[in-house]
Amino acid sequence: MKKIFIIMSLLVAISQAKMINAIAIVVEGEPITTAEVKAVQTQMNVSKSKAQDMLIDNRLQKASMKGINITEDEIDLRISKIAKKNNLTVKKMQKELKKQGMPWNKFRDQIETSLKKQKFFRLKIAKIIPTPSTDELKLYYKKHPDMFKLPSSITATQYSAKSKKHLLSFLKNSSNKKFIKEGDITYSGEELTPQLMSIFMDVPIGSYTSIFNNGSRFVVFRVDGHGVGEIKPFSQVQYKVAAAWRREQQTKTIKEYFQKIRRDAIIEIIRP
Repeated sequence: MKKIFIIMSLLVAISQAKMINAIAIVVEGEPITTAEVKAVQTQMNVSKSKAQDMLIDNRLQKASMKGINITEDEIDLRISKIAKKNNLTVKKMQKELKKQGMPWNKFRDQIETSLKKQKFFRLKIAKIIPTPSTDELKLYYKKHPDMFKLPSSITATQYSAKSKKHLLSFLKNSSNKKFIKEGDITYSGEELTPQLMSIFMDVPIGSYTSIFNNGSRFVVFRVDGHGVGEIKPFSQVQYKVAAAWRREQQTKTIKEYFQKIRRDAIIEIIRP
């Protein structure tokens, strides 16, 4: 009897082992394994059904982008732009990625996927989103007043250098100040132009803005504080209202697009 129990236990264990990476769902011919579902559950801290939904959406996105092609030249151009933005040559960036454990082929694959998503959005989604009228933007502004509460002042520390390379070195290690000029600065009232607000608004206190060229030097700011928030007149935040409206419409349009695709897709649930 004991031997039979041991044999049965082994059979169950072998059966479970085979199930570890079994196919759970097939979406438009693309399989989703039980291991993938478990991995998403663990990494994203979500329920099994939520993990399955996320993976189904992922496969539907892949299926939607099958007809979108990216050339090697497009990938090379994007890589060159990334390298230039970081003040590196492509070869030097390749070496840096290798140090970080990122294989060059995998990096190129990620760039290709990113370009595909951008092209997909441009071809399939962007053209569906209408251009809002001023009246529509004013209505959006009235419905979401707290979204357009801007600080009465911004205090920051300005760091500048003749070379972008020196600022990048400073941002990696704040003790690298040999070629850096530093100074405190406060903007308030009419000084807070839309251009300045676009630089500072989404940067948390204690963090740095992007590096930009002011014409004579490269500059970066560390945001040190915000004054009390005030709801600004529509005319002063119209650019921000338009950006918020568009973000909301993009999210809504993408969701509706994939809901329609999901309704029409062939989805086989093999292991719920």
